[in-house]
Amino acid sequence: QSGFGRTGRLFACQHTGVAPDLMTVGKGIASGFPMGALIGRADLMDAWEPGAHGTTFAGGPLACAAAAATLDVLEDEGLIENAARRGAQLLAGLRQLAAAEADLVVDVRGRGLMVGVGLASTAVAARLKAELLERHVIVSTCGPDSSSLRLAPPLLLGEEHVRRCLDACRDALQAL
Repeated sequence: QSGFGRTGRLFACQHTGVAPDLMTVGKGIASGFPMGALIGRADLMDAWEPGAHGTTFAGGPLACAAAAATLDVLEDEGLIENAARRGAQLLAGLRQLAAAEADLVVDVRGRGLMVGVGLASTAVAARLKAELLERHVIVSTCGPDSSSLRLAPPLLLGEEHVRRCLDACRDALQAL
């Protein structure tokens, strides 16, 4: 969920300088076409004999073509950089709203277009989710007690889309 540009970097670990030994990826690798992959250091990957590891969603020709096209689009259309810019805009706006509605909003966190909004309770999260849906903003609840909202808009989100989302969030919070 945190790969392929979602956080404003190709992989979220790049924000911290962590260099994983192995990393499993799926979902975004082929834009929803069923595919998964294992990425790792060459010495670890080369230690396996060819064919020693198999998977249901290994890269067949069609899946590999979808993955290659996905990577091309991410690069050619600047979607990773856009996720970083729009995410910064979204986080800044949500933090302003949180300051104004401190009784309802506990925290705002995230990187790029992977954003969480912690709310005062599960009930507040459910009501806010419903209010946002009425305003054509789709979010999900998350967290152990479902008291947070998860925002994960498309990477091609524009500046105007973020403004409309923030306006909807402001109006929805005021409606509570």
